[in-house]
Parts: sequence; structure tokens; C-alpha cells
Amino acid sequence: MFEDNEVFGSDFEDTVPVGTTFANTPCLSEQEMSFIKEVLASDDPTLSVLALQKIESQTAFLASVQARVTAHLDATQGGTLNGPATAKQRGTAHQVAMARRRSQNGSLAYVRRMRFLIADLPYLFSRYQHGDFSEKLIMAILAPLEDMSRAERREFDRFFAKAPAMFDTASVSEARDLSQKAVDKVRGENRDEDIERKTNHRGVSFFKGKDCVKLNASLPIEVGIAVEASLEHEAQQLKKAGDERSISQLKADLLVSRLTGHPSDKPLPIKLHVNLVMTDMALLMDGNEPATIPGYGTVPANYARRLVEAYDEIDDCSPISELDLLRRRIRVFPTIRRLYTMPGGQDLVAMDSKERLFKGSLRKLLQLRDPYCRTPYCNNKPRHADHVHQHSKGGKTSCSNGCMKCEFCNLAKEAPGWTEEVVREYPHKIKIHPPGEVTYESSPPPIIGLARIDKLLSEQIDGRKKNSQNVRIIRIFPEAS
Repeated sequence: MFEDNEVFGSDFEDTVPVGTTFANTPCLSEQEMSFIKEVLASDDPTLSVLALQKIESQTAFLASVQARVTAHLDATQGGTLNGPATAKQRGTAHQVAMARRRSQNGSLAYVRRMRFLIADLPYLFSRYQHGDFSEKLIMAILAPLEDMSRAERREFDRFFAKAPAMFDTASVSEARDLSQKAVDKVRGENRDEDIERKTNHRGVSFFKGKDCVKLNASLPIEVGIAVEASLEHEAQQLKKAGDERSISQLKADLLVSRLTGHPSDKPLPIKLHVNLVMTDMALLMDGNEPATIPGYGTVPANYARRLVEAYDEIDDCSPISELDLLRRRIRVFPTIRRLYTMPGGQDLVAMDSKERLFKGSLRKLLQLRDPYCRTPYCNNKPRHADHVHQHSKGGKTSCSNGCMKCEFCNLAKEAPGWTEEVVREYPHKIKIHPPGEVTYESSPPPIIGLARIDKLLSEQIDGRKKNSQNVRIIRIFPEAS
């Protein structure tokens, strides 16, 4: 393992450095030190980027060594892979946290995840060893997999080995959502029950922060997303009207106003709407493909169907037939928009709209196709509909030349020497060229399924609309006219 990454005992000092009390301080090899000196003496940005990439890979490799040592320590101390944590395992977690100079918060989860990472997910761990994934990304992938059995985790690992690009360029949030989607496909019914229990345990708590009082609320998924969207919308409107407060201040003030300015027994005047994306098979034929709530992530198909039924305006509680239930599902929604996917059903390519500006339906299509900022690894919320090839340089305002970016990334591409281009329309892929010679590629996650299988991507592009599947986007809480 160490030999593959050129890490040997000679890379560590044998004596205590002057002025410290720490032995075995890690240091760079002569070859690595020479490369770093060359980077620092050069004005070539490419060398600096390559050095950062190499150091990040080495950091990930060393984190994988920590994972193996942690799993070994836990195993020798009697830790378990399944079932409730034992007192010994909690003690081991505290030891690991102190040795790694980390907070105890989350240390037990770290220990248990490292155990089943090595025991049940050999391919994922091999990618970790080779420096492909950071520790944060690994922890995000592993978090939902705790709900799986060992056999299910191994099946997930075999699937990942067949689709090795599944987590490439993924942010922490995107990786967690992809992993959760895998859990939902296998254990969607159980998670449906978990979501229901969380709804029953909704609540609000206040606690002291540094020079402030903080509020923490646990809400049902659709309510929380709708409240956040409503506060954001009204804050942006006030900001555009010239309000000098920041967006965060406006949202806080709006929340306080709503909490204190209306009777507690009457609904708050909030325009609630939630976009729910699911296949027609999942909506109408009890299919098991997980649905997506933009702004939150994947939810089980059963939960999405119950969400659809929950806001039906029909109050009749008498038994109904399957046909009547189907009619109710369709009739209850004022807005159902048909979206088209390419053959294979994984990527959005069009919607039934004639608009050609980054507003209205076209903007919504970009938001649904790109739920994450299209800059690789970025974890910020995508709020800007951006021209891949800038409009000022002749770029068209079209679906293929558009993508969603966070504000920071949208502004960053205006740096001198920075260019971006569309290299494939379906599924959409852009190539990012920062100053220098290092480039990055970015594709949105598939709207259906966990990952794209490469051999399917370029097949049957011609006539894609003829063979396309339909996906429904449902506005559960329509805005008042």
C-alpha cells in the first residue's frame, strides 16, 4: 500500500526537531522538495495547480492510512460493525479524535464508517487510497450507507466499480445525495417511515450562541424547503427595492415579523410552493424510481406519492378505487410541466416551452438539470443562470450554452485567461479552462438513476425526442395569483 504511493520510512525525520517536543514529524522527500522549490520559483500557474493537486492526493492517501489504522484499532478493542455502539467503541472514538486533533463531535460516526468502508466497500476504499477522494467526500458518501446491510453495501460497491465516474467532481452535498439515492432504491420503504417519524418529532429549540440567541427548527422536508424559498424570495425583492440590509438580515427580520405579527392559531401568510420531479411511472404506476425535491435532494417514490396525495383538496374519506386515486393525483395540481429526457432517461434535454431567455421556463429547466453549482467540487447553492460561453463574447442564450453557478463561481470566470466551453450537449458537459494548462470537466448528475454508464452516453443521440421518456415536475403549493 505504501509502496504504491512512494511513501517510505525515510520520509520521516528520526530526531526531534529543534524547538518542539514532537518526534517523527512528517517531511517532504528530496524529490518532492525539489518540485516545490521549482513551483515557488516559477510564475507558471500550471505548476502551482499541479502541486496543489499532488498535495491534495497525498493528503487523501494519508487520510486513508488513518482510516485503516482506525479500523484496526477499533477491531482490536472489540468494536462492532452493526448494532448499538459499545462503551469500548465510544472510548476508542475518543482516542481517535484526540490522536487526530479533532472534535469529539462525530468521532463515533467516523470510527464506525471507517470500519464498514474497509470491510464492505473495497473499491471505494481503493479510490480513497489512490487519493481520488477527500475525507469529507468519503464521509458524505458513507453517511447514508450506514442504513444498509453489509450485503447491500457490497452490492453498491460493485455497482460503483462498474461506474467509476459516479462521484468524479462531485461536491460534498452532491455525493451525499447520490449515495442517499442508492439507499432509497434499495430501502426506500424504510426511509419513508423514517421521514414520517421525523415529521412527528418536528420542533423548535433556542440556544445561546456567541453574543446572540440561535434558533434551530426541525420541519418536514417540503415545509422547510418552502419556508426557505419564501424568505429568500421576499428578501431578494426587498433588496432590489433598495433596502440596505443584507439578505441574511432581511430573512431574519422577515422570520421574526411573521412569528410575532400574526395570531398563533392562523396560518402564516407565506406563499408555499415546492417543485417535485418524478417520472410518470413513479407518479402514476407505483414505480420505485426515487423522486427529487430541488433544494433538498432525493426522496423515496412512496414518500413522493404520499406527498402528492397529502395536498389533495378532496375531503371525502370514503374508500376509492385505483382509477379514482389516479384521477385525484392528476386533478389536484394546477401546474404539471412535461420535461424530456434523452434516450436512457437520465438527463433533461428540453421542456414544453418556447422561451429562449434565462428566465421563466428555460431558467427552471437549467435549475432542474443543474441542482448543484457546475464548478467541480463547489458546495455553494447555484443561484445564477450563467452563459458557458459568455454572452459578451458571442455566446447564445440557449439551454446547451447555459448552466447554473453560484455567485462566486459566476464572477470567478471573468478572470483574465479563464474560458469555458460546451463539449457535449446530451448529456450536457462543459470544459473549464482556468489560466494555465489544467482543465476540468463538469456534467450535471443524472435526473434518473445513480450514475451514467459510459457506453450508453453517445448512443441514439439522433431522434432523442422521438424515443424520450417523460418526467413530471409538480408544483405542490402553487403561488397565489
